[in-house]
Amino acid sequence: MDTEKAREIIFDNYMCNENSFIFLLHEKSRFSEEKFREFCDSIAVLAETEKSGSDLTMQINNSYQYLLREIIYHFDPDDLSRIDDFPANYNDYIEKVEAALVAYHRGKKAIYDDFLKLQE
Repeated sequence: MDTEKAREIIFDNYMCNENSFIFLLHEKSRFSEEKFREFCDSIAVLAETEKSGSDLTMQINNSYQYLLREIIYHFDPDDLSRIDDFPANYNDYIEKVEAALVAYHRGKKAIYDDFLKLQE
């Protein structure tokens, strides 16, 4: 994935545009592993080209916060929101996006790549 495509994916998630990971999670109540992977990969791709503190950083962080809120709503017995195809091993997914975030904030995509290798 090139940096332009990665920026587009981040923006689409931030704006909750149709067929983005956040859109499917929020509007369709469906966890898409493919779109989740695409979201994480796009964060990692931008690790070495973007500076932390940019508008892009805000978009990434807001999307991550939205993901966490949706997970909380899923488990809240007083909330009607339930996510279809929600992975039982959701903690592994949280760790994956956190690895992408660490790579992004440290400016080293290799952090994310090393994490993925450990998961194999």
